[in-house]
Amino acid sequence: MNRCLERFHVVFPILTIFVLFCSINPLSSQNKRPGIIKEDTIVKFKDRWSFRTNAVGWLLTVPNAAVEFDLTNSVYNKLTLGVEGKYNGYTMHNHLPYNVFNYWEVKPEIRKYWRTEYRPKTGNKPTLREKLFSKQREKPRYWRAYYMGGYVNAGGYDFKFSDEGVRGEYIGAGLTAGYSVPLYSYKSGAIDLEFGGNIGLMVTKNSGFRLDIENNEYIPTANVKNWHMVPFPVITDLRVAFVFRFNSIKDKYKRTDYEKIRMREAAKVEKKRQKDSIRVARHLEDSLQDLRKKFVKDSIKAARLLQDSLEDARKAFVKDSLENVKKLEAAGERKRGKKDDEDKSTDNVPLKTEDENNDALIKKED
Repeated sequence: MNRCLERFHVVFPILTIFVLFCSINPLSSQNKRPGIIKEDTIVKFKDRWSFRTNAVGWLLTVPNAAVEFDLTNSVYNKLTLGVEGKYNGYTMHNHLPYNVFNYWEVKPEIRKYWRTEYRPKTGNKPTLREKLFSKQREKPRYWRAYYMGGYVNAGGYDFKFSDEGVRGEYIGAGLTAGYSVPLYSYKSGAIDLEFGGNIGLMVTKNSGFRLDIENNEYIPTANVKNWHMVPFPVITDLRVAFVFRFNSIKDKYKRTDYEKIRMREAAKVEKKRQKDSIRVARHLEDSLQDLRKKFVKDSIKAARLLQDSLEDARKAFVKDSLENVKKLEAAGERKRGKKDDEDKSTDNVPLKTEDENNDALIKKED
């Protein structure tokens, strides 16, 4: 009876916190901004619940069940709060068993879900950091919903598989991670499959006990340890669980705030436009500068060519003029020389007498 009361004192505060979180009005934070809530962004109350049981626990003969609740009724919500309970043993026996495996645990946890996104192929292999922490994948699995979060737990145990057993209690905290995929859908619900695990730190106290067969009772031994930290991380859960949801995981935790995305994309476009404008202006300035330099260079080159052409034309004109002058002078010389020769030949011919002329006329008459 005392042990049951001690367990109740441990479990009651945890359950109280969970109930308070679930009882918070999800619209309280949205009522401050009236007019923003839209009908297609509100999740029905029943669709915010999910119920889970871990097949690994049942395989280890530890019955278990968990319930999970979305923190708000918005389709943009990706945060959930859940609590899981495990219980095995602590039953009444006429003859106490030699082997003992009694275990109980209560574990609240908070999760955040997300999905992978498409990343274009760049030819470069993703780094280890990108593989572990980035949501972008070259081949994203859109049907999966990944999650990560934290938990606190409290429980007790009685283990005995030899002459002396150990019984104790513990509290702890740590991280939870995994993913969920759709398995089977019904008309008004769905079964999803979840894989994951928990790892964290644990503080425990325990003591030894043994079985007194003659008196049919467990007797404490001197092996007692008070509260102490377990000196290594403890894997507190491995999950291959079946989850019942009224709305399958393939349709949950994937709606995004498209207005924020639009504003973010618009900001990227504006930034790119400004960057492109600056680059175009610089390119235009460089082009004009290059054009000015080329124009000046070509003008100087054309002026030099024109100057050289004019000089060549002047020289050719002068040369042709001199040649023409020489030709004219030579022609004048030849003309004067020919005239002089004619004058000389005329001076050397004798003049005919009057009698000779008369004789010539008589001969012509005859």
